[in-house]
Amino acid sequence: MYNDSLDKQNETVEPLTTFSPNECIGWFVVLAIVGVAATTFNVLTVIVYLLEQRLRKRTMYLVISLAVADMCAGGISLAIEVSMSGFSCGLWKIDPPPKGVWRTILIGGPFVFPMASVINLAAISLERTHATFRPFQHRLLKKWVFGAAVAAVWIFAVLSASYICLDLLFTLSGPGEFYSYLSILSFCVFVIAVSYVSIVGKMLCGTQPQHQRAVSRERKLTKTLFTVTVASLTLILPYVIGFFLIFSKQPFYALSCQTLHLYFPLISLAFVNSMVNPILYALRIPEFKRALVSFLSFRSRAEAATTGFANG
Repeated sequence: MYNDSLDKQNETVEPLTTFSPNECIGWFVVLAIVGVAATTFNVLTVIVYLLEQRLRKRTMYLVISLAVADMCAGGISLAIEVSMSGFSCGLWKIDPPPKGVWRTILIGGPFVFPMASVINLAAISLERTHATFRPFQHRLLKKWVFGAAVAAVWIFAVLSASYICLDLLFTLSGPGEFYSYLSILSFCVFVIAVSYVSIVGKMLCGTQPQHQRAVSRERKLTKTLFTVTVASLTLILPYVIGFFLIFSKQPFYALSCQTLHLYFPLISLAFVNSMVNPILYALRIPEFKRALVSFLSFRSRAEAATTGFANG
């Protein structure tokens, strides 16, 4: 994703060919496993949320949107990342895409899905803040409000990725595509931090409202989504910090060169984020776990019945 930007700064840092072809192949296998697992887990998550009526609530629209973003990140963004990195490793026998619109889309386009994932996390934190501070008004919100929030997330992600593509195509600000991503990520992290600090303060110091059962259910969901957010940011931030060092000339020149040797470990860690969320849902949301087990057992019974019918 950043190979073109690295070419622009070859006077500052080493290219990605610090990895030998054998090392690249080994990391590509790791990334392929991560991509397949992330895509499969999130496909199951989307199916379960859409099929199970108890889970198909307004408050889950952004969670479903997050699963779609993670599914596409693992299945599309990671595949393009691997294919473009293969040129830097010298594995492909064909010439890389020529500089222009097509190469710009290949490099900048995959930003849209990881960016949508982070923006979804920020939107979820705002939704949880509203549910905590205005529980009655939150319950009265119409479905279209949550649908509009999902649409806004994806529009913002597409516009951000479009700016990155334009920056790559016209070189508006040097390695600006990375700094644009960093700025958006920093803003999202700020929103998430303020939101959850406010929620914790409200839970510790606020008065206990009526409808304790509903409030307890909302608080449990908030804690689960907070856990999902912390896990995601923990896996993404090393990747972002690493590329901040790569793009910084001074005073991080030595660290920039060393960080290049961590390129594949960092990107593997970042995309593991896309497969962690469904695991957390299964561990912390009993309704999701029951629905997932029911769906998988139903599929197993259906396959067994089909096999038995065919053999008969």
